[in-house]
Amino acid sequence: MEIEENDAGGTTVILQAGDDLASIPDSHSHLLTPQLQAAFPDPVACFQQIAQKCPFPEMTRWLNALVEQSNWELQLHQGDPTEWTAAGYCWYSESVLGAIIDLPGTGACDYPKVLANYYSLVDSVRWNAFGYAGGLDGAGGHEPIRTFSYDYHGADVNPDDVSVWGWSLCGDMILWTADGRGGWMSHETGHIHLLGTIEETINWIYARLNDNEVPEYDYKWTQ
Repeated sequence: MEIEENDAGGTTVILQAGDDLASIPDSHSHLLTPQLQAAFPDPVACFQQIAQKCPFPEMTRWLNALVEQSNWELQLHQGDPTEWTAAGYCWYSESVLGAIIDLPGTGACDYPKVLANYYSLVDSVRWNAFGYAGGLDGAGGHEPIRTFSYDYHGADVNPDDVSVWGWSLCGDMILWTADGRGGWMSHETGHIHLLGTIEETINWIYARLNDNEVPEYDYKWTQ
């Protein structure tokens, strides 16, 4: 087990195969969910099962690429303030872009069916290090886009029916709509670009990860 400072002003506990979960300090033990604990004896088998159940082709391909190299560690992050936390299995790969993947809890998601299905497989997926934006948020607490003051334009959507699903490093937002669509919004201009359905958006995001690229808003969309 290793303990190191992180870029969020706190500390991170890192565990690898053979480490003792009982040695996790009290400051971080609450981050070890039952799901993360159950997977620790064999994360490869756990994520192989997720890949087998996954209905999103690009996500399945990505998960299989991660487990093929079997290069993982369990990370428990706590920042400053201490309420700023994250946890999950961090997967490294030479062929695709790795990420920190949290596992879903037992609560039901009041989301469109395809998104609820997605969250039955994984919770948050972060392709940037803890302390930085960049990833898909977990199932809880998606902010309505109306929380943010923008001059919304571009795609034909009702901002009252749009929620923030994830972020790029620079603060652009990944969105989903109540009628089952998904896409991006520029944090600079409020321009909304839809990628298609939520399912198509999931595949678009994981296709970027498969190409070893960070998913980002493309400013050519505003032209």
